[in-house]
Amino acid sequence: MRELAIPDYQKTPGFIDLTFLRRIENDVAHFTLITYWDNLEVIKNFTGNDFEKAKYYPEDRNYLLEFEERVIHYEVFS
Repeated sequence: MRELAIPDYQKTPGFIDLTFLRRIENDVAHFTLITYWDNLEVIKNFTGNDFEKAKYYPEDRNYLLEFEERVIHYEVFS
């Protein structure tokens, strides 16, 4: 995450910030990624037109047990 994903997000124009959340349950770590962008068009520049499809890196196969297919977008309004 620190070596590949975070720098990839950071080099994208219009990217604002991200937060990785981790919760350990028994022997399994659960992760949630929250990203902040200038607007939806910036997200499409990062992910492609199907901006609700989750983006993974080839190295993720070495670490993840599950691969969510879709992501959920929210607007920050306050």
